[in-house]
Amino acid sequence: MARLAHALLTALLAAAPAAADPLGDALDGRCRPDGRLLPAARALLGPELPTPRALRLRTEAAGLYAPTVEHAVLPSPSPDDLRAALDALRSPRFVARCAIATDGVRVALAVAPRAAEWLIEESPDGLAVRAALPEGTTDATVLATRADGSVEVTPLDADGWARLTSPTTLRTLQVLGTLAEGPVPLATWHRTPGDDVVEALNDARGVIAAMNRARAATGVPALRREPLLDGVAQSHADDLARRGVLAHRPDAGDGPSERLAAAGLRADRIAENLARADSLGEAVARWLDSPSHRANVVDRTLLGVGVGVAARGSELYVVALFAAGAAMGAVR
Repeated sequence: MARLAHALLTALLAAAPAAADPLGDALDGRCRPDGRLLPAARALLGPELPTPRALRLRTEAAGLYAPTVEHAVLPSPSPDDLRAALDALRSPRFVARCAIATDGVRVALAVAPRAAEWLIEESPDGLAVRAALPEGTTDATVLATRADGSVEVTPLDADGWARLTSPTTLRTLQVLGTLAEGPVPLATWHRTPGDDVVEALNDARGVIAAMNRARAATGVPALRREPLLDGVAQSHADDLARRGVLAHRPDAGDGPSERLAAAGLRADRIAENLARADSLGEAVARWLDSPSHRANVVDRTLLGVGVGVAARGSELYVVALFAAGAAMGAVR
């Protein structure tokens, strides 16, 4: 009789429907839940909103080296609102990592739009870095910010390894790869947290002045503002804000070089920094904290710059377009 009762109970439990999880269902197919983002999601429900750097460092401490951690805090547990928030934060060409937390009323969403797994082996002779790159990644490199603010670039070999010397002078490491949307940071590791300094910048002129202070600190000549580059950067910032995406190449055939050519300009070399931030100071702070973006800011061959800023709600989309060589004669 006991065995029969046990069998009946087992059958009833197996037949019972699983507990409904509408918020979890809202994430299904849109991102990959990752517990390493939970500390960031929980922090979003605290009395004060954490800074972007604080969110990223919490995630890094949990073992996920995401270059950026995007977030949203919803006033109520609405699956539709959660889906909309996630769609606004994730990259359409990359499987995002995500986590949600709730205090019973609000729902916090933390998203790493791009994050590659990697291994860092440290020895007295240097660092060995191995990265597991997303399918289709090309031109993968490791960028290292040194203590003096300079940036060193080392290509990953065919097996995904890069070796760097003088580990004691390393401040930040980043894996950069080129995907369909253009070059994107895939993982970032900070040897030390560094300073969480965000300047109060009022306009594009302030953005350029802040970048020139970083250049001066590394002994690099100042950038010159080029009005025609401003126009190209502003058009791209407007387009990104309208779409609500952050991409160097939002459509096929719409990259920085194509946008420059469409404006009748030419360059020996160009580079582009993008940011989606709450302020101009935060945008520049993110660039200087990211080795790949800092490399563009302090590149001594890139002397011309244009800056575009556009708003979408409370967020700013910021574009800095750098150019060298022939573009300088063409844009004057």
